[in-house]
Amino acid sequence: MEAITYDWFMEAVEALLEEIHVGPPDPRSTWVTTNEPASGVLGTLDRISAEVASCPPAPGMNTIAAHVEHLRYSLELASRALAGENAYASADWAGSWRMQVVDGPDWDRLRAALREEHHRLLRAIRDRRDWSDRDVLWGVLALVGHGGYHLGAIRQIVRLLRDSK
Repeated sequence: MEAITYDWFMEAVEALLEEIHVGPPDPRSTWVTTNEPASGVLGTLDRISAEVASCPPAPGMNTIAAHVEHLRYSLELASRALAGENAYASADWAGSWRMQVVDGPDWDRLRAALREEHHRLLRAIRDRRDWSDRDVLWGVLALVGHGGYHLGAIRQIVRLLRDSK
């Protein structure tokens, strides 16, 4: 059995994050998302209005906008940690859920900010050469599951809202 190379491992992490956040490059071949173009978080969000993004699926539950801001914040923290900053020391996880309602321009800005954080994260992963910090490595790997969770949650909220009409 061949040893896993650094380049191969990083390629896998980047490909999974790209599929989850943006969508599969080839919808006929996916690991996490559905076999549809743009089936990642960003592609899914592009088909959702600000009104839908601001509607809770049930009383007291988080909106899609809140999920997006929380996911954006997690990517921002990860990028900062990859750059050597102690980003998690002052993390405000509760605050990352406060944005529940957005108007059209806010929704456009939030989706653009998530897209930018995704690209920033991939650059930070590519630029990092020292992966000896266990927390940084595990944190990056956890982003795959974290993004997959929010993709599923967002898709379920869309379905619940559609079915409740």
